[in-house]
Amino acid sequence: MRAIPSIALIVPVMLLGSVPSVLAADLGAAVASPATSQHVRIFAGKAEPLLVDAAHRLAVRAADAKVVETALIAIGAGGVEPTGLDGWWFASVPKTMSIEAASAALADQPGVEFVSPVFVDYRGGPLWIGAQMLVGRDANVDLGVAAERVTTLMAGIEAITASTRNGLDLLAQANALAKMPGVRFAEPDWAFSGTGALTPNDALYPQQWAMNQANNWDMNAPQAWDTTTGSSAIITVIIDVGTDLTHPDLNLATGIDTTGSPALLGAPGNTCDKHGTAVAGCVSAKINNSIGCVGIAPNTRSASARTFVSNLSCNGSWNSSASYTVSTLNFAQSSGARVTNNSNYYGFTSAAIESAYATTYAAGIVHFASNGNNGTSSIAYPASVPFVNGIAALASSGARAGFSQYGVGTDFSAPGASVISTDIAGADGYVAGDYATVSGTSFASPYAAGVAALILSKNSTLTAAQVEGIMQTSSRDLGLVGYDTDFGWGLVNAQAALAATPTSCIADFDGINGIDTNDIFSFLNAWFAGSPTADVDGLAGLAPADVFYFLNSWFAGC
Repeated sequence: MRAIPSIALIVPVMLLGSVPSVLAADLGAAVASPATSQHVRIFAGKAEPLLVDAAHRLAVRAADAKVVETALIAIGAGGVEPTGLDGWWFASVPKTMSIEAASAALADQPGVEFVSPVFVDYRGGPLWIGAQMLVGRDANVDLGVAAERVTTLMAGIEAITASTRNGLDLLAQANALAKMPGVRFAEPDWAFSGTGALTPNDALYPQQWAMNQANNWDMNAPQAWDTTTGSSAIITVIIDVGTDLTHPDLNLATGIDTTGSPALLGAPGNTCDKHGTAVAGCVSAKINNSIGCVGIAPNTRSASARTFVSNLSCNGSWNSSASYTVSTLNFAQSSGARVTNNSNYYGFTSAAIESAYATTYAAGIVHFASNGNNGTSSIAYPASVPFVNGIAALASSGARAGFSQYGVGTDFSAPGASVISTDIAGADGYVAGDYATVSGTSFASPYAAGVAALILSKNSTLTAAQVEGIMQTSSRDLGLVGYDTDFGWGLVNAQAALAATPTSCIADFDGINGIDTNDIFSFLNAWFAGSPTADVDGLAGLAPADVFYFLNSWFAGC
């Protein structure tokens, strides 16, 4: 399933590819000695070693830092710093004290809600056991564990808050459950790190080679827009660190924050949450409004789902929990979105996340993710997840960008070097202004996602597999004839994709009993109510033209 000219090209550098085979070999000093690696987790039926962070830290859940400081003093330890995730703190433990003993002692202190050792994830960042388990099980399976709370995150995935406050005990419970018949997966709600694949390099230039350029290594956007610029009923969920909800050049739908700050509604939460704004602009920056740039599907809408919390170093890295991604994918399904884009690569893998991707794909959502930016022949996670389309980046010459990862799981290629997109408005973004020239597979991925949004704008009845099939047959072949792991199916071509998309029957508006008078009432009710589903011509939002377009289709019989 799977040109904007700039003053200087700055090649993106990935901290570490999220590939399990590099787990022990490339982490260097970040990993403690093998003697501290006796802990394992069960993933895909196999035991994976957990490597203890050499800094000898615990992750502690508590109301505030003062509670953690008091608890540390009581066990003869000290040193607290924020993790970036709400309610979690890093606590330093003397190396004379075993990490297991320190976890048990701290879990018994007043005010401490949960404690976990800090391990090392695939990219060398912090990894710790969250205060709940994520479980997928058959309906008749009794897990037989004491639980304080059981919450359904989405169909087939439960979050179980266990009675223990010790992360190592919860890990042991999860590993035991993972081996039970009828349990598809059981794992802690791992908190892990990751990064967005971005290197910004300059400010706004008056042209966008990704859309249209003389040498034709572009997506044929203007030709596609003769068919449709997108329907506002089609929503792409931007899984990222938040998007500037006040940017004047973005078409946006209501978003969500799954990191614990619901009031943000998908807005950035700190000064380093910049990445999502540039990603969203590649999909749905507005057209014909006399300012800025344009996205590939400009009249569709992007919904920001803040799923990660940027680290305050502003180096593109972030922290998150597996349940945040699951909750975001559940939001995508419940909100009626048809496309998701995840321009990030995770420092860890999760059976719950993969289950959520599979469930939402089956429900009709097409998923895209960036391949990663370290130039290697293996792609990052979650681009490597089944039911997620992995996207490589191209330069304006049509060659794969030197930084772009490629390999098994690559599905498509799209422009990703020195492309222009929206930036957080004002001085808080990558540059002083509302736009920036950026490079990375982070931007190739939303361009591909935007082509899917255009296809669905023309025919929203298509399944996810049908959308992918249209993109596969319409992409411009690169490299070896047919599919290859260097470019996937080739360069996404918006014009050819729309030409290959069958027209849905607009006149059968309610989808019941074919074309009848009920369709007229259903359409007019939606139009007067301002529903985006009534934007049937896919041109400039709701307008009288939609009424004429619908009525012409109804009288014509389609």
